Amino acid sequence: MYDASIIADQPAGRIIVIGGGASGLSCAWRLAGAGLKVILIEAGEPGGGALHASGGMLAAGFESAVELQPDHPLASAFVRFAEAASDLWPGWAERLQAESGRALGYERRGSIIPIFTAEESERAAAAMERARALGIETSRYDAAALHEAEPSLARALGAIAFPRDGQVDNRALGLALTEAARGRGVDIITGRTVTGLLRSTGRVTGVTLDLGDPLGAEAVILASGTGVIPGAPPVMAMEPVKGQMIAFAAARPVAPAHVLRGFSIYLAAKPGTRLVAGATSEPGVDDPGTDDEAIARLTAAARAAIPGLAATPVMERWAGLRPRTADSMPVIGEVEPGLLAAGGGYRNGVLLAPAIAEALAAYLGVGEDWPSAAPFSPHRPGLTAAER
Repeated sequence: MYDASIIADQPAGRIIVIGGGASGLSCAWRLAGAGLKVILIEAGEPGGGALHASGGMLAAGFESAVELQPDHPLASAFVRFAEAASDLWPGWAERLQAESGRALGYERRGSIIPIFTAEESERAAAAMERARALGIETSRYDAAALHEAEPSLARALGAIAFPRDGQVDNRALGLALTEAARGRGVDIITGRTVTGLLRSTGRVTGVTLDLGDPLGAEAVILASGTGVIPGAPPVMAMEPVKGQMIAFAAARPVAPAHVLRGFSIYLAAKPGTRLVAGATSEPGVDDPGTDDEAIARLTAAARAAIPGLAATPVMERWAGLRPRTADSMPVIGEVEPGLLAAGGGYRNGVLLAPAIAEALAAYLGVGEDWPSAAPFSPHRPGLTAAER
C-alpha cells in the first residue's frame, strides 16, 4: 500500500508517475536516479498489466519493416526513435540487472521471418524493400542456412532476418524495475486509483486518490496505458487492443534460438523452459479473458512452425491489453503545464520504455535532449485531429 506520511509531505520537487507498467516504472527508476523525489501510483501490482502479458519483444527492425504503415506521417520518425531505444537496451539491461540482482533474459540474437509459401515470399520481399527504404539492416537465409540456424523449424523456403532485434523476459523486467526503483528511493503506492487531477492557476499540481486524499507534485506523468484518468485531456485516451497468448514448456533445441516472427505467429524462448507464442490482435476489446477458438489457432500455428511441439501441451494461456493512441504512435511530452505523457507504446511498449524515460528526464531538466521524441508530442496533428 503506502506510507500515510507521503500525503503530508510537501510537493516541492516531487514527481508523481501514474502507472506501473514498462514506461511508468522506467520513468520512475530513471528520474529517481537523477535525484528527483518520485512517487509511483499503480492500481494493481507494479510490473503487471500489459508488461506482464507482453512478449518482451525488442524488435525495432521487424516492427518498422513489417507492421508499420509505410505511408504513416510519423513512419520515419518512429524508425529513428525505435532504433534509439534499441541502442539503449544493452546499457539499461546491464545497469538494471546490477541494481536489482535479477537476470532479465536480455538477448540480441535477431529476429527471423521464416517463409513457408509463395505468398509469404512476396510479403517478405516487400518487407525487405521497406527496410531498405528506411535504412534498416536485414539479411537473408536460404533454406539450408535456415535449417542449420533453426533445426527445429518446419522446412521452409528461406527467411529474412533483422539482426539487431532482440528480446527480454518481460516478467523478470517488471520485477527488476520495481525492485530497482524502490532501491533508488521511489515510493510505490499500490492498490489505489487516481480519481482526478489537481489544477491551480492553469497548472496540474497533483492528483486525488480514490479515498479523497490529495497528493501534490511539481509534475505528474501519465503512464497509465488503457486506464482512464478522470480529468485527463482527450488526447491521452488509449484504445485497448487485446492480445491473447500461450506458452509451452519447451527448452532448446526444440525452442528456437532466435525470435521467430512469422506472419501468423511469433515464438520466443524465455529463460528456462518457457516458450511464448502469440498473439491475437483484437482492437477495442477490453475483456482480459481468453477464448478456446483463439487459443486453438495459436496452438496450431505454433505447432505448424515447430513440429516438435506436436506432443507438448500448452502450459499457460493469458491475454493483455495494448494501449493504442488515435494514430497508433507513442505520446511523449508536455500535455499541459505540470502534466507529462509517457505512453501509447502499443506493440512496442517494452522496446520504447528506456527512450521514453530518457525523453521525460530531458523534459524535466535532468537529462540530455532527446530530439527523436519531439515528433510524438501530445499536440501533434494526428492526435489533435482525432480529438476534434
